[in-house]
Amino acid sequence: MTTLVGRIPGRPGLWEVSVDGDRVQEVTCRQRATNDARGPWITPGLFDLQINGIGGINFTDPSLTPADVARADELIRASGVSRYCATVITCGQDTARTVLSTLAAARAHRGAPGLWAVHLEGPWISEVDGARGVHRREHVRAVSLAEWDALQEAAGGMIRILTLAPELPGAIELVARASRAGTVVSIGHTMATPAVIAAAVAAGASMSTHLLNGCPQLLDRHSNVVYSQLSQDELFASFIADGHHVPFPALRVALRAKGIARSVLVSDMAPLAGMPDGDYEMEGRPVELRDGGLRVKGSSLLSGAARTLAQDVQWLAGQPEPGIEAALLM
Repeated sequence: MTTLVGRIPGRPGLWEVSVDGDRVQEVTCRQRATNDARGPWITPGLFDLQINGIGGINFTDPSLTPADVARADELIRASGVSRYCATVITCGQDTARTVLSTLAAARAHRGAPGLWAVHLEGPWISEVDGARGVHRREHVRAVSLAEWDALQEAAGGMIRILTLAPELPGAIELVARASRAGTVVSIGHTMATPAVIAAAVAAGASMSTHLLNGCPQLLDRHSNVVYSQLSQDELFASFIADGHHVPFPALRVALRAKGIARSVLVSDMAPLAGMPDGDYEMEGRPVELRDGGLRVKGSSLLSGAARTLAQDVQWLAGQPEPGIEAALLM
């Protein structure tokens, strides 16, 4: 039996946590809430809603095997994440069905204990440059309720988050259908007007995917996809706080607007996360991995994230606000 003493995010005071092997046996309050409570922070394993892969293993690679998923799971859990959503991005229909079936098989056979669900990001997103991000244009396609049903079937019902652009024809109907069935529908990679975003929220959308990213460099200074989502209190918002995707002043403003309770940190780790710095190819583009940043080779354009969620928490905790407790709660 091991006993840990420290502070727990969201629980004022000083706490004692008794652990036997891999299980928490008891949590007791040692000191009631006071301003002078001191000690290390004790936190559950982190929960990452958006991981595309790690260590060269790509969750959207049609050659993905259950053994690959198991190895990725080991690497992810070793980074401090105990639960995560494997993210499948925009790809061809056959590839999507194949990788979703593989992920479902890995989970069914308990080969990936950290794999909680699937986050399907695309293929129903904007094809506009900037809004589309690194997703390949040739695989972006029209919304299809039949395809949604087929993909969810291939995943064994594991798709618990769906990112889409609500301005596409038929998207609002899909929002309503998926959300009624228990899937979190998230707005992302979109050029939607404020009115369309409001309609998506009314239909059941409840989150924004990596807000402040996945949108064009140039936006209307008043009416744009960032402000219209920040202003919707019904929407949670995920953010990539890796020091590369969003400058801290912009992130601070967004967190203040959305509030800590409705903000979620995600890593959005690319398959190259955990690899040595160097030149690689990803999604058909030459990319370079340097100092925790992943960019299109020879440019400043981001091509994914390469830092773990624990590293993101550490980076955000080192900023003037919101502090380590808020970072852990998010």
